[in-house]
Amino acid sequence: MESQLVMHSGGCHCRKVRWHARAQTSIVAWKCNCSDCSMRGNIHFVVPRERFELLGDSEEFLTTYTFGTHMAKHTFCKVCGITSFYTPRSNPDGIAVTLRCLDPGSLSHVEIRHADGKNWEKFFEESGIASESKIRSA
Repeated sequence: MESQLVMHSGGCHCRKVRWHARAQTSIVAWKCNCSDCSMRGNIHFVVPRERFELLGDSEEFLTTYTFGTHMAKHTFCKVCGITSFYTPRSNPDGIAVTLRCLDPGSLSHVEIRHADGKNWEKFFEESGIASESKIRSA
């Protein structure tokens, strides 16, 4: 499913938080059933941290929520409350980009896979999701 790398743009509802993420035009996104993601209806894809950039003064509008193991850093806008990206437990060296917070027009294909966050350890071991935050050499 390799496709070309492009610069995706996105952010929160009030547009106080804006970012760029470099990723393929064809992606795998994860629909998670953990307690947090299922309440938010979250579907996300993972990019290496080096390929994610906050824009302008976005940082001053962010706050973070953690729970359970406190490994995941659920970052959201202080103004509108939208989680447009976060640091996932599965990929602490990456960023999970919320699919629905992407500006339209930069994706050619999205494959949505189930992430079994209710059985996180088993899912993590079997899914290969940890590799999604690694930069692959060409």
